[in-house]
Amino acid sequence: MKKNSSRFCLYAFLLLAVSFSKAQSILPPVIDWHGKSESLIAKASDPWITTAEKTNFNSTPGYAETMDWFKKLTSASPLLKMVSIGKTVEGRTIYMIIASTEKIKTAVSLQKSGKPLFLAQAGIHSGEIDGKDAGMMLLRDIAMGNKKSLIDKVNFLFIPILNADGHERSSPYNRPNQRGPQNMGWRTNAQNLNLNRDYAKLDTREIRSVINVINEYNPSLYMDIHVTDGADYQYDITFGGLGKQGYSVNIGDWLENQFKPFVDKSLQDKGHIPGPLLNAFNERDFSEGNIIVTGGPRFSDSYGDLRHMPSILVENHSLKPYKQRVLGTYVLLESTLQFLAIQGKTIRKLTDMDKSFRADSLPMEWKVPQMKNRISIDSKTSEQNNLAPAPDSIRFLGIASALQQSSVTHSGYVEWQGKPVSMNIANYLSTEAFQFVKRPKGYWVPAACEEVINRLALHGIQMTTIAQPREEKVSMYRINEYQFGNENGEAKPFEGRMQVNATTTAEMHTQLFPAGSVFISTDQPLGDLAMLLLEPSSKDSYFSWGFFNAVFQRTEYMEAYVIQPMAKKMLEDSPALQKEFEEKKAKDAKFANDPFAILTWFYSKTKYYDERYLLYPVGRAM
Repeated sequence: MKKNSSRFCLYAFLLLAVSFSKAQSILPPVIDWHGKSESLIAKASDPWITTAEKTNFNSTPGYAETMDWFKKLTSASPLLKMVSIGKTVEGRTIYMIIASTEKIKTAVSLQKSGKPLFLAQAGIHSGEIDGKDAGMMLLRDIAMGNKKSLIDKVNFLFIPILNADGHERSSPYNRPNQRGPQNMGWRTNAQNLNLNRDYAKLDTREIRSVINVINEYNPSLYMDIHVTDGADYQYDITFGGLGKQGYSVNIGDWLENQFKPFVDKSLQDKGHIPGPLLNAFNERDFSEGNIIVTGGPRFSDSYGDLRHMPSILVENHSLKPYKQRVLGTYVLLESTLQFLAIQGKTIRKLTDMDKSFRADSLPMEWKVPQMKNRISIDSKTSEQNNLAPAPDSIRFLGIASALQQSSVTHSGYVEWQGKPVSMNIANYLSTEAFQFVKRPKGYWVPAACEEVINRLALHGIQMTTIAQPREEKVSMYRINEYQFGNENGEAKPFEGRMQVNATTTAEMHTQLFPAGSVFISTDQPLGDLAMLLLEPSSKDSYFSWGFFNAVFQRTEYMEAYVIQPMAKKMLEDSPALQKEFEEKKAKDAKFANDPFAILTWFYSKTKYYDERYLLYPVGRAM
C-alpha cells in the first residue's frame, strides 16, 4: 500500500511539473541569476529544510503542511510562539508567529519590553507567496540556526498566509505573468474579495484580523509582501513607503532616506537588484516614464500611512525566478530587523510626532502635479490631458523590448527580449494634495448607523457613546448630483459593493442624536483616518463604499390630485417662486417637459417633504 501510494505521489508531482513547465513557457526570456544569498539555503540533510528549498524553489507547501511545519518549529524553540489571529469564512485558522527573546509573548509584554516591533505579512494575494517561504527560512534560522541575534533587540511578528482560503485554490495557471512556484494560490479570498482593497471598509475576516493585530500590538513597522503583475525590468525586489505623497511626513522621510538606503545596500551586497516601486505610465513599457499613484486607505500602505504607522509595500518582480525572489525577501526581512535594532527609538519618536500633528485641513486625494485631473485610485484611468514634463527623472535599469504588431488584434504589443538596458525616464508621483476638507472638532454618528459605528470601532478609533438623546448644532451634507457605480463611471459593483460618487452642499442643522449615537473627536491619533472614512468626498469613505445608500430612497410621496392645485396656489401666492420656476424651466429643458419632475419640485418646496431625503446623516461638530 505504501509503495503504491509513493508511486502515486511521484506520478502526481511529475504531472504537476509538466503542467507548470507548459504554463511557464509563455513567459519572456529570463536572465540567469546567482547571488551570495544562495548561501542561505539549507543543506539537504537539515531536519528543518523547507519544501521550497527541498524542491530547488519549484514548489511551495500547502496550507496544512505549512502550519504543521510551524507547529513543530514553535514547539521546539522557546524563541517562537504560534497564535491564532482569526478564521477565514471556510474555517481555516489565520496564524501568526511571534519571535522574541521575551519569556512572555503577549501583546502587553512585548510592548513593555521597549523593543521595536516588526509586523510582516505574506500571502494577502496568496499566489504572491514569496514572503511565506522566506519567512519560514528566516524563522528557522532564528530558532535553530545562527540568527538569534536578530531578535535580541527587536520583536518580530510574522503572518505566513493571510489569504488562507485563496492559498488552497492552487494551480500552475493562476498567475500567467509570474515565474513560479509551480503551485500558486488565488488572488482573492473565498468571497472573491481582494483583501488589499478592504482596509477601509473591513468587509473581510482576514483584514479585520490584521487590523486587530495592529491595534493590539502597535507595530513600529508594518510590511506587506506582494509580487508584481507588470512589465519586465532588471530589479528583483522593489519596495518603498509613500514618501512625500502621504499623511505622515516624518515617517515618509525616514522610510525614504534612512530605511530604504540601508536595506538596498544589504540586498545589493547579497547579489540582488533592489529598486523603487514601479508602474509603466503607458501600462506597457517605460518609454513614457514611471508613475506612482497614491491609493486611498483601501490599500495596506496608504492605510498604514494614514494611521501614522510606518508601512512598507513590497512588490517582488514576477518575471524573476522564484528562488531569486524568495532569497531576496529573506534578505529584506533580515535587514529590516537589523535596521530596527539600530533605529527603533528614532522611528518611534518620528511616529509620535506624526500621530500628534493636527492639520487644519486634510486632503481627501492626491494627484500628479503635471496632470490636469486626478487618476483613479484603482487603475491608471485618467481624465487628464496636456501632460506636462515630469519635474525629475530616475535612472532605470530596464530590459530591452520591441513593439510588435499583432495579427490577431491588429494592434501593437511589447515583446521583452531578455537583454539588460539602462535609461533615464520620467518619474511621475502623485505628490499634490487636493480636495481639502477643514478639520471639524469631531463627528456625530447617529445610532441608526450601527454598522458604520462598529467598523469605526474595529479600526481602533476612539469614540464616546451617549446614553441619553442629545441635541447638537452641526454641519451636515446635502447630496446634490450622484451616480452609482465605480469611480470610472461603470454602473457595476466593485469589491462586492455598489459605490457612489456625489457632490454635496453643507447645511447647518440643529439635530437630535438619539441614545446610542457616538461622538468621534478628530483630536486623536486616528483622527485623520476618521476624517477619510466619514467625509463623503473621500473615495474610501463609508459613504463612497455604499454604506449610506438608504439616504437615496424616498419613502413618502404626494399624489397629483393633491399637489396639482397646491402648486397652482403656491405660484399665485409667491411671485418669487414663480420667477424661480420659470428660470428653472428655461435652463433645464428635461425638467420643463417632465410633469413628475415638476410636481416633485413643488413637493420639495412644501413642509410635507422629507427633510432627511438626500441628507447625509453624519454631523460635523464645528
